[in-house]
Amino acid sequence: MQHRLLQWLACPACENDDLVLETTKTSTEHSFPGSWGPGEKDFPGVSTDGAERTEILEGALHCSECSRVYPIKGGIPRLILDGSDPTPASGHRWTRFDGTIPEYEDNFRDMSHPLEPEDYLGKLVLDAGCGFGRHAFFAARYGAEVIAMDVAPDAVASALENTKHLQRVHVIQGNVLRPPLRPSVMDLAYSFGLLHHLSEPQAAFRSLSNLVRAGGQLQVWAYGPRAGSAAVVSGALRGAAASMDDDSLHRLSQGLASTLRLFSHTPYRFMRHIPGGRSVVSHLPAHDHHKWPFDVVVADIYDRLRIPVLHTIPGEELEAWFVDQGFLDIKVSRRVRNSESFRGVGTRR
Repeated sequence: MQHRLLQWLACPACENDDLVLETTKTSTEHSFPGSWGPGEKDFPGVSTDGAERTEILEGALHCSECSRVYPIKGGIPRLILDGSDPTPASGHRWTRFDGTIPEYEDNFRDMSHPLEPEDYLGKLVLDAGCGFGRHAFFAARYGAEVIAMDVAPDAVASALENTKHLQRVHVIQGNVLRPPLRPSVMDLAYSFGLLHHLSEPQAAFRSLSNLVRAGGQLQVWAYGPRAGSAAVVSGALRGAAASMDDDSLHRLSQGLASTLRLFSHTPYRFMRHIPGGRSVVSHLPAHDHHKWPFDVVVADIYDRLRIPVLHTIPGEELEAWFVDQGFLDIKVSRRVRNSESFRGVGTRR
């Protein structure tokens, strides 16, 4: 954690933004002086010439209003209220991210459409439900200062490992329903693949809306209604996975990933360029995952089976949420051929 993160944090219990920082362990990291703007070189935790910055590895944040104490462990502030529901372990705790793989950037550009890289430059951005940090990586590469937030401890640990070389990515553990952030501070907040896992997705949407400043943008992607054989098979697999321990489910996920590689991904790779072949292989299950490294496919399957989909959100309903929260210039579109998911973006009034 960097000192500069304090300017955006708030107590998730009482919303007080006066948090007192206590540090017990720090490290000094190299920094490029040219990366700091006017006034930032004198910010606490940055050397006067901007060539070094302090990372807080252990400590605590004390709320001056309600006296709650939130620990900082492993460089991550743990801004979770006592009694928060435990989250299932994510398969992506094994995932190490390689930003040089072009498919990762293609995926981010697809998720964030119609936004372009220049839309992130100089913006303060929230990645809500950041997972292992792949989207935060590209938002930061495009010039944003990113707060990557997830409720799962293994997710934020993985996100920190994958983004620790980026000095403008801040990883926090927090709940989207009680976000530890000040209202109306974000230039852009996005949440890709989170809402459909929540028991109160519309409440989470409202919570995210409150974090966006006037003129800022909110962007989400969520599953829509599913039907047919895909829904039946997914339901059966989730039912079987419910009683499995983590290791057994991981082995099952490896087996399913191998099956997809053999019978779906490989035929798609070879036949998609053959005249008439693409229309056939585009119906193969999860064919779009052919571009991902094998361990990412395994982790995605694991998460789909372990973390239940509690709601699906039709495009019309998603658009109504944006309208209800006073957003303008709303754009909602299907993301995949089979109408399984929708993405939406709007500008805060």
